[in-house]
Amino acid sequence: MKKNVFTTFLCIGAISMIVMSTNYFQSNDAGILERKEIADNLWYLFSFRIHILLGLVSISVGPIQFIKKLRNRYKHAHKVVGYVYSVSILFSSLTGLIIAQFSMGGWITAIGFSVLSMVWFFTTAMAIKTIRCGDVLNHKKWMFLSYGLTFAAITQRTLLLIPLMTEVPFMPIYQLSSWLPWLLNLNIAYFLFKRSVRITQVTNS
Repeated sequence: MKKNVFTTFLCIGAISMIVMSTNYFQSNDAGILERKEIADNLWYLFSFRIHILLGLVSISVGPIQFIKKLRNRYKHAHKVVGYVYSVSILFSSLTGLIIAQFSMGGWITAIGFSVLSMVWFFTTAMAIKTIRCGDVLNHKKWMFLSYGLTFAAITQRTLLLIPLMTEVPFMPIYQLSSWLPWLLNLNIAYFLFKRSVRITQVTNS
């Protein structure tokens, strides 16, 4: 029951992210693009949209990987979806690293989003490496951490509702959102991984 609620929560988050991001493909000055002069450059728009598009792919297919019945029954499909997820992140993180250098909020956000992109790349690469070595347990750990970082996009936008719905200044919250969401999600993901391992051990004992 709890696993179903968890997966449903991830799916709802993914759907909400898709809805919130559609405007970036309809206008060149949508959302934060409106505040950036660099958005007039085609290479930046290309990098930004590749980052968003592949980020949406990873955040959408990610929850499927947490459904144990599908994982066990359709192993080949699990593998294919896993590669789609991983490749999407590898390219989304690289383009994310590029656009991070032009973030609003100065060096605080530039470093925050840059570190996020590199850690996102690293955790996903480690997930690929460990499963190729047959290390299922560590693969599971790195996938939990990877999707925790993927889901940080939703946590960040939730945090940004504060200045949108209150009189709190936008920029300090935006600077905070370049660090807090992914650091928080990493800790939550690791906690959920450890909890999952404990439940599995109890079930098998």
